[in-house]
Amino acid sequence: MPIRHARGVPGRRRPAALLALLLALSASAGCGGNGAEGITEVNEAFESGDAESVVGRERTVEGRVHDVISPWAFTVGGDEPGDIEPLLVVEGDMPAVDQDDAVRVTGVVGEFEFAEVERELGVDLAETLYEEYEGGPYIRARRIAEDVELD
Repeated sequence: MPIRHARGVPGRRRPAALLALLLALSASAGCGGNGAEGITEVNEAFESGDAESVVGRERTVEGRVHDVISPWAFTVGGDEPGDIEPLLVVEGDMPAVDQDDAVRVTGVVGEFEFAEVERELGVDLAETLYEEYEGGPYIRARRIAEDVELD
């Protein structure tokens, strides 16, 4: 009777292959930069004309709230070491934040279109407050954590 190895036995998994697959999946699950690097990555993609590399992808970014624009939007980043350009964050039912709060935001990157964002939120926004963001990057927040420690 020939000796059968795990490779030839149906239903047996190869631990090394399974581990490699799990590592690959976890590495790609939130691909892209996080923290302040995430803000820079998103801004640079838009500036270089490569917005499609980040639009529709979930990112987690962190920094201090730069400006509170309305009850539904604020910017994060800016006035930090490295002069990170502030990134617009749009939120629906998230907790209110204050200027200079340290936050970690997780959400999907999009290209800001005033009418579409207004429709998604189901509110009337003051268009003049958002004119400078039209066509630029923003994150549609899914989670906002406050009182985070920034590096």
